[in-house]
Amino acid sequence: MNNPFKLAIAHGPNFCNRTAEKKLLCHNMRSGIHTVVYAPRRYGKSSLAAVVGDQLTDMTCIYVDLFSATSPEDVAEKIYRGIVGTLGHKAADKTSLAARILASFKSLRLNIEFSQVTSLPEFSVSLGEVSAEIHLEHIISSLDHYCASHGIKVCLVLDEFQEICELKESKKIEALLRGGMQSAKHVSFLVMGSRRTILRDMFEDRKRPFYKSAFVYMLPQIQSDEFAAFLVERYAESGKVLSQSDALSMVEFVDAYPYYVQKIAMLHFDMVGEYDELARAKKLLVEMEATDFEGIFLGLTNHQKRLLRAIAKQRPASIHSQAFLVAYRLGSQGGVQTSLAKLKKMDMVEMRDKSWRVVDPVFEKWLIEQ
Repeated sequence: MNNPFKLAIAHGPNFCNRTAEKKLLCHNMRSGIHTVVYAPRRYGKSSLAAVVGDQLTDMTCIYVDLFSATSPEDVAEKIYRGIVGTLGHKAADKTSLAARILASFKSLRLNIEFSQVTSLPEFSVSLGEVSAEIHLEHIISSLDHYCASHGIKVCLVLDEFQEICELKESKKIEALLRGGMQSAKHVSFLVMGSRRTILRDMFEDRKRPFYKSAFVYMLPQIQSDEFAAFLVERYAESGKVLSQSDALSMVEFVDAYPYYVQKIAMLHFDMVGEYDELARAKKLLVEMEATDFEGIFLGLTNHQKRLLRAIAKQRPASIHSQAFLVAYRLGSQGGVQTSLAKLKKMDMVEMRDKSWRVVDPVFEKWLIEQ
């Protein structure tokens, strides 16, 4: 029997619920309402964007992942590659398409090369001698011009958008893209991000270029009982039985994070019928994520490590209580405030249900074990 659970972008029957969210985002994109969706890492944002793109059959959806952008040139090239790659995906005649693209994107350098893998023609993009700032100033208006010329509407998905803030030129990049966003008539922005404090500041700080330029939406948690019912159904469709209680136990163990739900179900599915299968699947999940968590942990200062581990173990209502500071050797309140600000900016901790928590539920379990 094939395991129905995958760690790739979820489509079709692999995607759980989010009916209201899909309806809202499709409506906003069709209505030209630029929208910012923020949620923690591994919360299913990219899968949601893909499913929304599938439903927007009357629009052309362009996906751009900005996670690894390290310069304004990177940002411009990634957006260009997303645009050209999507427009060229179904084009039978690459040469005529290139001419149409260059008629709107006048600063772009576009070449057709043959793939060494498929032997098919593919586009490559280059900024040429024109500065990245000039490209970023005109890239959205050029896309809007292309849309107007060819009678199409575009949903432009910019994933991990907050990574722009890590660049020293971030304010300039924001201002240049904001200009295009404001004037676009045929392009709707769907901005996604996981470092929530940074992303909210970009769109809600009155001193920032993107202030009040988009509808800001926090992606809600999928209800545990709905997620559990989804797992039970997927098991049944694949010829195995999963009780509602075991399904709910898996979902609650990972706090209904879609990535982790898919992963623990994938592990458990292959263990059904074995001894202590549920406990073993939970233990294996934490072990498999350990390498990633170790890398994150090593990147912190010693004080940040102590504070993060203390929050995982204690879930304190107050970070600044004397008992908490003494119990975990955290020193002065000033030092704690500095470390807390950094952990919040990195989206590692948050105040939830009147207590401080580690954002990632599996990371929290790993920290407790250390």
